Amino acid sequence: MNKVFNKDALTDILQIAINLIKSRTVFIGTLDDVFSIMKIVNSEGGSLLHEGLTLPIELSICNLVTCEESLVISDTKCDVRTKHLQAIYDADVGSYLGAPIVLENGKLFGTLCVVDPNPQTFTEQEVSSIKRLANVLGTIISQQQQVIIPEFEEKIQHLDKLALVGQLAAGLAHEIRNPMQSVKGFIQFLFEEHNQTSSHIKDLVLTELNRMNELISDFLLVTQPTAPKKSLTSITDVMQATIGVLQSEANLHNISICLETDDYVPKLWLDASQIKQVFLNIIKNAIEAIGHNGKIAVYVQNKEDTVCLFIKDSGPGIPLSIINKIGDPFFSTKDEGVGLGLSICQSIIKEHQGFMSIANDYEGTVVSIQLPATS
Repeated sequence: MNKVFNKDALTDILQIAINLIKSRTVFIGTLDDVFSIMKIVNSEGGSLLHEGLTLPIELSICNLVTCEESLVISDTKCDVRTKHLQAIYDADVGSYLGAPIVLENGKLFGTLCVVDPNPQTFTEQEVSSIKRLANVLGTIISQQQQVIIPEFEEKIQHLDKLALVGQLAAGLAHEIRNPMQSVKGFIQFLFEEHNQTSSHIKDLVLTELNRMNELISDFLLVTQPTAPKKSLTSITDVMQATIGVLQSEANLHNISICLETDDYVPKLWLDASQIKQVFLNIIKNAIEAIGHNGKIAVYVQNKEDTVCLFIKDSGPGIPLSIINKIGDPFFSTKDEGVGLGLSICQSIIKEHQGFMSIANDYEGTVVSIQLPATS
């Protein structure tokens, strides 16, 4: 949950609460099948609680909080409602104040909790202040959910679309490939006469059939990617080899390609041919986006347990109206584009447990790739 909501806003509220009450620990607890702490501010000498802590619901004080009522316990180890809870002793909770966080739709999201290792009496003003802060949290979380839920729904629709495409892919490949191979065989048989005209037609027809076969292969690669055959590989070497392949094409358009790497970049477990396919696709797209007279900068950086690559071009960037569609299967801005290239790249990076994103930079487009480093 802490990844979903605005961390800074929640931390600010918790800091205000800890300053108001002068207790050592405040946190936001959520209730589901378990009790969990999604955000915490813990001062020195505070209770033994931490973010992400979960407990069976029956062991939590928070399940006593309702939408209507706060819960105030001055001495948890003497109060009849809590003295039997072993979790109280384990977490060193001596006093407890919990106010319900109620969303705008009336549902109980969780509790804003104030605890201290020592027993203490909470004043009416302190209880009232925590209630108001809990109301503020309810509003913040409700507004954030209104933004997040449509994003989730859009992602779910995208995944559903890919799942449907995946189901169609296997059947489509089978139904098209078999008759296509038969047609190809008959065409080769029909053009046995070696005259110049028939040879030209034969080459044209076979070229188109081979192109159809490649499209089907690309389609399957998006929806049912081949498992990478990994070996310990220098990603810098793969990038240098890719740039070498595309250097002449870049020179033809007066486009420079420069590569900068950290002094030390660990080797990664990669399928070198698949990763090279990703780099070829991205850099070719960059060359086409620039057109003439520009530059492509490639950076390879080592960041602890991750190797990051940034491929930046000096092209016009991606129009904001379509930037969210880039990478979708069959979406292309090219006249003869099929719209599978970047989808294949994303599938390959995902199969390598990595992450790929595309965004506009201040002077063009930047493609970011993160890949896990080996131990």
